[in-house]
Amino acid sequence: MNAPQSQLRPTVNIVGFGACIITGYPVDENAGFLRMAIAQAQPEIDAEIKYRIATITACQAPMAAEKLEENVFSDHPDIVVLQFGQSDAKIAVRRAWHEMLGHERKRSKAPILVANRPPNLANRLDSFWRGFAGIILSAQPVTSRSAYRESIAKMVDAIVSIGAYPIVFTPFVFDNFLSDAWARCYSCDLTDDFAGRTDVCVIDGWKLLAPYPRHQMLLHDGLHLTQWGHEILAQHLKPKLVERIQACVTKSRTVTPTCAHSLG
Repeated sequence: MNAPQSQLRPTVNIVGFGACIITGYPVDENAGFLRMAIAQAQPEIDAEIKYRIATITACQAPMAAEKLEENVFSDHPDIVVLQFGQSDAKIAVRRAWHEMLGHERKRSKAPILVANRPPNLANRLDSFWRGFAGIILSAQPVTSRSAYRESIAKMVDAIVSIGAYPIVFTPFVFDNFLSDAWARCYSCDLTDDFAGRTDVCVIDGWKLLAPYPRHQMLLHDGLHLTQWGHEILAQHLKPKLVERIQACVTKSRTVTPTCAHSLG
């Protein structure tokens, strides 16, 4: 008796690893860019996609690099989609203020809950004044430029070492003009660092979203993405997934289990 066709198709394991935006938060989880891209890719490939999203809320890249193995490798992924940067490029205005006054920095407050609503005038003005204050105080991003690129490189090399394929999203846009400028610098760093490599794919999220008005891409906190922002990212992630999975399937037609680890 022949096995069902679904059992003859190779299985590709995808793990998304990032901060809360990779889950779609706070929009509907099915409208998150990773889930949308996978759903759009599935009909175009001759393989079954299994996926899981591992997320650490408000996590910076250096911490993510330390937690990569325990959050990702147990799934034996073929493809790992990385999304870190929004918590890294954010300008630490409050920290700079305390340092200038010589005050001991108090423990951070609980994170503000983000609603799925666009920014109003007060939100836009707050983002502007925070950027202006950051310039006056010479405030720096939460994660330094060098520490960010080193942490991403560390994760990419670790993923490649287990035979998986990393797809890296750079930071996205910000409503705060100073954080936005740093996010652009971080994005340029990553595209330069991995230029010419065939074992990793970098998607410049800042460049994809920058042509659109910020109030259409960002929610009221000036950091999380609207559904439209997620859709734009999904449109560009889907062909990268399809391309990699098709190459994987072509190389492993005679192999029943997961396929991408057979690729060099």
